[in-house]
Amino acid sequence: MIKSTQVNAALQKQGIPFRTISHPAVFTAAQADRYVQGETFVRTKNLFLTTSRHDHYYLVLLEEHKRLDTKRLRQLAATPRLTFASAEELQEKLGLTPGSVSPFGLLNNHDHDVQLFVDQDVATAATIGCHPNDNTMTTILATSDLLNFLRQAGYPAQVVDL
Repeated sequence: MIKSTQVNAALQKQGIPFRTISHPAVFTAAQADRYVQGETFVRTKNLFLTTSRHDHYYLVLLEEHKRLDTKRLRQLAATPRLTFASAEELQEKLGLTPGSVSPFGLLNNHDHDVQLFVDQDVATAATIGCHPNDNTMTTILATSDLLNFLRQAGYPAQVVDL
């Protein structure tokens, strides 16, 4: 599994500027906000979803105060029903535990069977903060750098209005 040190090394190898802030373990965006006050970046909630048959998986990055339009996402994903994936599925597909969901978890998805949906409000933000596969840290980097990094890793983002 790709851990925070490997995420940082991969970012450095690609020459992507970033900063990582260490803090106590956090499980929600609201908890993380306490430790990154004064930092300017889009705060997100990262939702790991699956179909009712558990045969397709989706990672959705959404601005933390925005509510997910599930009807719109179902249309985009061409599926009649979506639900949150289980903790076991999260571990199996992204190598993560609840409370540490991050776009960097896609690096652990060796089957490349998770689709990435990014809300346009997140995609157009200058910077983003996310866990580097460890919820005791927040990595801040340019959103465009993150999306390019993920695309190069085989996870092109579908930027959508959710």
